[in-house]
Amino acid sequence: MTRHRLRSNRFLPEYVSRFKDRHGKERLRFRRKGYPSKYFTAPLGTEAFREEYRRFNSPEAIAEGIEEAHAARTVPGSIGDLLRRYFAVPERLGPTETTQTKVRRILERFAEGREDRPVKGVSFEHIDAIIAKVRNKSVDARGRTIGGNEAARKLRKELRRLFAFARKLEWIATNPVDDSEPVKVAPSDRSPGFYTWTEEDIATYRAHWPLGTKQRLAMELMLWTDQRKVDAIHLGRQHVRAGKFVIRQSKTGKLLRLAIAPQLAAAIDAMPASDAMCFLVTEWGKPFSVKGFGGWFREQCDAAGLPKCTAHGLRKATMRRMAELEMPNKTMKSVSGHSKDDEVARYTAAANQERLADSAIKQLSDWEMSNPDPRLDTDPAQRAENG
Repeated sequence: MTRHRLRSNRFLPEYVSRFKDRHGKERLRFRRKGYPSKYFTAPLGTEAFREEYRRFNSPEAIAEGIEEAHAARTVPGSIGDLLRRYFAVPERLGPTETTQTKVRRILERFAEGREDRPVKGVSFEHIDAIIAKVRNKSVDARGRTIGGNEAARKLRKELRRLFAFARKLEWIATNPVDDSEPVKVAPSDRSPGFYTWTEEDIATYRAHWPLGTKQRLAMELMLWTDQRKVDAIHLGRQHVRAGKFVIRQSKTGKLLRLAIAPQLAAAIDAMPASDAMCFLVTEWGKPFSVKGFGGWFREQCDAAGLPKCTAHGLRKATMRRMAELEMPNKTMKSVSGHSKDDEVARYTAAANQERLADSAIKQLSDWEMSNPDPRLDTDPAQRAENG
């Protein structure tokens, strides 16, 4: 296209130039380094022109340009093309931004080196081989352990959803993940996960970190709200309504209303007055990051002589307590925010077996004693006297 530049550009907004195309029509173009080049459709000086200029000059335009460039390089019908379409609607990855980020990383790692491979060429044998490789733990360049049974389970779960989307697009007739081998783990190979705090651990921590310390408040917040670190560490007085915490969980998006236990209220009231939006802040008065809090709390547990204890272990301790009190799953889920019973079972595995067994046998015995069979002598003392 032949363009004829005009000399009146100095009156135009920054990054906008004026020229005549080969038909003699005057055109306006936006050009800025790092941004996609765009042509204006609205006349100069109109509100529509200003809206176009704002859109062309926004950070979103950079992402749009990257996406357009990526789409231009993507092989149609390939794994890369499938991912691009799948990621276009974030809700496909999960209900919250936290979950979406995790799922995106899982699928992007799967696609590394496979972006140009055709989706229709993926078989269940390919899926089995990929899953098997992920099950074998390895150490990355940063010294982190990656892979394992849980990572393999999550990958297979997300791949099933991804290839179900490909089937909806009619790129494939069947989902290859459905025919792949489930990730089965022998009971002896199952990881117990994070260590669950015992009552002795809780008492030891309280004895070391008294009321009025940030360390004590952190423990009580985790124990009495039973929330994930990402939610517990950002709680503040603005979340208290009518004597309860009103929490919107970051991972699930669930809205919970939790009563504030007297023990937690005492820990909050014992702290020095503060204008901070969060109960827990760093030494610089800033909110903790999730990773930063995890590391900091780990150090406080070590200082109290509890090397196995972690912040997440307190969430499991609250579930253990509720299980030992024989609360029903629905009640436990109302506090923790879990959705499925199998999730509750995983968290309550550390419930005191001896206490639960004693309670169960006592209930069985009381039931039988309250329902005697008239044909039998059910009084043990009388039976012994009669020989």
